Amino acid sequence: MKRLLLASIFFLLPATAFAVPTKPEQFEKLENKLSLECQKYGAESCAARFISMAACTYVFAVNQGKHPDEAKDIADELFVRIMRGNKIKPAIMFTEEENIKPTIVNEVAERTALCKEATEKAVPQLFKARGMEEPTPEIQKRLTNSFGYWWVSTIETIYKEGKKTK
Repeated sequence: MKRLLLASIFFLLPATAFAVPTKPEQFEKLENKLSLECQKYGAESCAARFISMAACTYVFAVNQGKHPDEAKDIADELFVRIMRGNKIKPAIMFTEEENIKPTIVNEVAERTALCKEATEKAVPQLFKARGMEEPTPEIQKRLTNSFGYWWVSTIETIYKEGKKTK
C-alpha cells in the first residue's frame, strides 16, 4: 500500500527534484521499491502508467532546465527501471504490427493529461533548446494536448528500429 501511495503522490507533486531522479541510487531505489499491484491492474495498464510517469518526468526535467536530450535519458532510465522492477516485459505493450496497443495508448493519453500544466510550460523551452522560434499559443496548445500520443510514437519508433537491427 505504501508503494502504491508513493506512485500516486508522484503525479500530484509539483516539478520538484524528487520527480526527476538523476543519481544512480535514485533510479535503483525506484526500481527496487516502486511497485504497483500489476496482478490487479494488469501488466498493460501498469506499462501505461510507467510510460506516463516517464513522459511526465521528461517535462518536469525540461522545466528544471535539463536539455531535452538529457531529460529523455532520465525518462528512459526511469521507464526501464520501473518496468524491470515490476517484472514487465516491454513486448507485452506491442501489437503484431509493432505498434503500442490502443488500450495502452488511450491510458497514456489520459494519464499524461495529469501533467498538462508542466507540459504546456515545457513546450516553449523545447523549441528554444532546438533553436526554434517560440510556438504560437495555438501550436503550444495542440502540442500540449497531443503530448501523450507523441511520447508513445517515440517509443514505437525506438522499438521498431531496434527490431530492424536484430
